[in-house]
Amino acid sequence: MKKWNCIIWGHGRDYDNYINAIKLQEMHGAIKVIGITAKDKIRAKRLDGYPVIDKEDLKDADFDIVIVASLNKFAEIQKSIMQKGIDDMKIVSIRIFSIPNLNFDKYIEIKNSKLSIFSNCCWGGITYNKLGMQFYSPFINMFLDCQDYLKILGEPKKYMNSPMELVKYAYAPKRLYPVCDLNGVRLHFNHYSSYVEALELWEKRKERINWDNIFIMMYTEDKGEAEMFTELKHKKKVCFVPFETTQESLFYIDREYLVGNDKDVPFYDLINGLAWGMYKYYDILDLLLGDKNKTRLI
Repeated sequence: MKKWNCIIWGHGRDYDNYINAIKLQEMHGAIKVIGITAKDKIRAKRLDGYPVIDKEDLKDADFDIVIVASLNKFAEIQKSIMQKGIDDMKIVSIRIFSIPNLNFDKYIEIKNSKLSIFSNCCWGGITYNKLGMQFYSPFINMFLDCQDYLKILGEPKKYMNSPMELVKYAYAPKRLYPVCDLNGVRLHFNHYSSYVEALELWEKRKERINWDNIFIMMYTEDKGEAEMFTELKHKKKVCFVPFETTQESLFYIDREYLVGNDKDVPFYDLINGLAWGMYKYYDILDLLLGDKNKTRLI
């Protein structure tokens, strides 16, 4: 296991909230914090035992990772760090230290692989957010019918090269949202208020797809759709289903374990809840690396 030399960027409230988790990773030998930078001068040479480093001296420091200790300003700080000539792959959000059972090596492997997550609901976007990663997929803040989604998965490059057009606006709580046509399939951008915004972000994120490293996620309650999913040729794929199965690419989610006898909770809410961490089930890093596990339940 490699020990990653880390610089912590900032020392505000988020730093205080996460410093114990960072120190735990140090105790495990996964990382070594070699310094902290700060916008305002600290009247000390060390903070919590770590050297205080001027941002301008970063070019002379021997580090592997910069940990941005700000949740709300991560994107802004990330940009300023990159302007100093530091590669994006070296920059992580302090948020990742809240990942249960964090294995730092596995996290860095996934981040550096620029994994593109395709999903038919918000699971992909939530997972990206939890991992503090850039969206390498256009399937963000939207949903689509399983049958339409399976058509895309059968010929993804064909559909990604097709123009997207507005069909209508549909109603969701708090907003009207655009429903779009993509070569005969319907995309529901239920987290956007305008077609212009949805189209702009779809096109921008579509250009980031890493066709050499795609993870396909789907959920369905229909056994026929699940069977169709198993026949897809994608190497890394998982379909969450509410029934027991022996198919390798299907992942049985035990509804009773998650919510008991409460049948009013829609299955898609359970799936998004798994991504948010509301329910304890799989190790997300292992899952994205191909291990369909239930290790958190052992």
